[in-house]
Amino acid sequence: MKKLFALFLTVIAVYSQKQVSLEISADQSGVIPIGIVIFQPAGNSEPMEDIRPWMTIANDLDFTGNFSVKKLNELDSVKLLQEQIPVYITGTYLKVGDTVTLDIYLYDSGAKDLLLGKSYNFHKKDVNLAAHKYSCAVHKTLLGEDAPYESKIVFVEKTKGNKNVVICDYDGQNKHYLTKGGINIMPSFIDDKNILCVSYDRGKPDIYSINTQQGKKTSIVATRKVESSPNYSEINGRIAFASSKSGNMEVYSINKDGSGEQRITVGNSISTAPSWSPNGYKIAFVSDRSGSPQIYVADRTGANVQRITYGGSYHDSPSWSPDGSKIAYTAQRNGKKMIAVSSVNGNDEELITASIAGAQEYPSWSPDGSHVLFTLGQGDKTDICAIRLKDKKLIKITNSGNAEQSKWSHF
Repeated sequence: MKKLFALFLTVIAVYSQKQVSLEISADQSGVIPIGIVIFQPAGNSEPMEDIRPWMTIANDLDFTGNFSVKKLNELDSVKLLQEQIPVYITGTYLKVGDTVTLDIYLYDSGAKDLLLGKSYNFHKKDVNLAAHKYSCAVHKTLLGEDAPYESKIVFVEKTKGNKNVVICDYDGQNKHYLTKGGINIMPSFIDDKNILCVSYDRGKPDIYSINTQQGKKTSIVATRKVESSPNYSEINGRIAFASSKSGNMEVYSINKDGSGEQRITVGNSISTAPSWSPNGYKIAFVSDRSGSPQIYVADRTGANVQRITYGGSYHDSPSWSPDGSKIAYTAQRNGKKMIAVSSVNGNDEELITASIAGAQEYPSWSPDGSHVLFTLGQGDKTDICAIRLKDKKLIKITNSGNAEQSKWSHF
């Protein structure tokens, strides 16, 4: 067992409103043990059936690798101290019809101080949303950092000749179809209410936006040519995309309403798959101007182009890390596609999925930069997976065998 050391954190006790000092035992990797007790019914609550918010919280805290989760059937203070679990979560639920009230508490195991108390009132179908919110609050309280538990993922699901865009929670739960039939590919987020995608509604690939709540689909770019790979910058408010309108694929940008078009790449080569940097000043893209598909970085106007990949003859789908320091992309090595990460200038390339069987494509960063999402192809099946960067743990998000082209929300 790893030697334990003391990690001191200062937190605010929500209800007592007094400042307390919490001594947390963590192993040398900084992982914090935390107990999660099965929630108990309050009053005359109806049964919760298959709704288990405490399991959602346990899975959330386990996901990032910052916590070592101990699931408990009942509160046992002696056992918590014996097993050196410094904090625990407990709660109650009250279900009446379709409404569920959750009261959730984070306690210091030793001093019994209440560190974080929250009450949520939700429709039963949204109970996991309340659990994700509490997990985020725990993460912020104990680590002082934001967590990805309330983020969303969009991806493409292949079914009976159709390709539909699906949105779900970061863990693959709460799936909702944004399109129903036809060919819809390459989804990406604008904000929490709108996404971009490429659809063949008019028999050719055009760019559309879809409202995630109303399902309304709006044409953004539609010409007689091929439109591809839209990517939105929340900083500069522009959509980058690739189009063959000039005769070969080049990268352009427009405003969200389709106005103000600017051409970013110029030449006789194919340029596609643009990705904005987090600050909106740079753009990464794929071009075969050197004879094979490679990743390049340029200013938002297309000036100061720099090639950043040299290790192989095929690279695709660049994706910037949230802090702007790294780029993930698809890299083919010895005939196998895998996910690589390098600094923005191309140095220090790491093939982060090299040990995983199958082909890996379409990387996308989690909003906190702790994971990279990708499509894993094994045989004729494809699923969405995430790799935790701190220990290279593989986490499957879908298990349908027909999911691909995922993007993680940036909010």
